[in-house]
Amino acid sequence: MSVFPERLPSSAIGDTPLAVASALLLAVCGWIAGFGGVAAFQLSGSLLGVAETDAFAVLGSGVQIGFGVVAVAYLWRVEDRHRFVRVRIPTIRDLGWIAALPLGLWATSVLLGVVLPAIGLSVPTHETSGTVALLFDRPALWIVALLGLYAVAAPAEELLFRGVVQGRVRPHLGTAGVVLVSATAFALMHGVFAVFSTGSAVYSVVSTGAGGLLWGYAYERTENLAVTALNHAMMWTIPFESVFSIF
Repeated sequence: MSVFPERLPSSAIGDTPLAVASALLLAVCGWIAGFGGVAAFQLSGSLLGVAETDAFAVLGSGVQIGFGVVAVAYLWRVEDRHRFVRVRIPTIRDLGWIAALPLGLWATSVLLGVVLPAIGLSVPTHETSGTVALLFDRPALWIVALLGLYAVAAPAEELLFRGVVQGRVRPHLGTAGVVLVSATAFALMHGVFAVFSTGSAVYSVVSTGAGGLLWGYAYERTENLAVTALNHAMMWTIPFESVFSIF
């Protein structure tokens, strides 16, 4: 994968709208399957009698089950899987990206907190997530988080929205276009789920869209899904916003 791919031959340029449409369709399939993942996850928790436990709560909603199913199903049908799945043990440079991304995401959150109210949009009060609070109160639950969030949930979400979606449009668009398509899909997905929760759909779209831009660009630069997957899981489990706010 090249960060700045060569211009496509003229015969292939006409395929660009189809590539973008199919990438967004994959995201839509992910949204639909995500609802199924939530239902399956909650049902399995109830059947196993663990739905009310802290360990089960740490794992979140289970939406990433659906994302993973769609991503794996798509990869099963394609031949050039290496185009969609770039992963390796992080290098020193990769670790630099992993360390820098939380700061970038926090700075983006601060900026949105200033800009959005100025244009009449409300910004919800940021509170410590239930997962972060549980991990702080019961450190032993980190075992569950590492197995469920770091090893499964975050990689599944990144595989679909960074690996598959970006891989689908990369031969047709430059870096900016690739990142914009995946960030749009990522933002709209979170907006849909926010409609069915207590969160603000507008803020969810804007904030996760900004996060999607950062993660998408990081993937294009590092060519390593481990970077974005690890950082994604870190954002679920480490209160970076509280830490950075101290300074």
